[in-house]
Amino acid sequence: MHSKITLLLAALLSAPAWAQAELPAGEWQLASPAVSGPLPTLSVQDGRVSGFAGCNRFTGHSNAEGKLVIATTRMMCSPAMMQTEQAYIGLLSQPFRIQTDGKQQLLLTGSAGEYRFVRKLDKAAGRSAAATAPVPRPQYLYVSAVRKNCSAGAGQMQCLQVRSSDQQPWQLFYGEIEGFKPQPDTAYYLKLRYETVPNPPADASAVRTILERVVFSETVKRSVM
Repeated sequence: MHSKITLLLAALLSAPAWAQAELPAGEWQLASPAVSGPLPTLSVQDGRVSGFAGCNRFTGHSNAEGKLVIATTRMMCSPAMMQTEQAYIGLLSQPFRIQTDGKQQLLLTGSAGEYRFVRKLDKAAGRSAAATAPVPRPQYLYVSAVRKNCSAGAGQMQCLQVRSSDQQPWQLFYGEIEGFKPQPDTAYYLKLRYETVPNPPADASAVRTILERVVFSETVKRSVM
């Protein structure tokens, strides 16, 4: 019979999303659910969190209300990797319940689902694996005529909606494309190029997304109700 690990209830779902004293310090890596691409991570050190979200790096701190405030870099990845990232950041940005055995397992449960982590024994190797994993970047990108909210609270941000194929669902693009100035009610098909940023800050992307040319654009008329 397998030994049972007793999970300690550290916070209720209705409590603030972040309790510094409750999350165990250290390096954690996602064990479930299964995701496409490099595994998300969570680092808890000195009352702050950081990690890899599935495409971008992130950092976080608790505000005066005890809520976790997340900031991410703004690199564009494949739709599957962006979906992984949006779900993970969504979990961390909303109230969640913390359960842990205090040593090797960590369970976060919230409106975005249940995320189970295991402690990373080799910090340097784990970080290197996420940092060096190949990231497919689309050379051509469709851009929707409509932006969507991509952050919560008073400082809401409007993000572009993009996809690399017209058969795919729209994905949020966190950040801007250098040289691209979209006009209202206009859809685009863009050719892009990418440049590596040497020694980027911790909260900035290591890759610049740059407009090479607008392949075509189309004005979208909105229906009047």
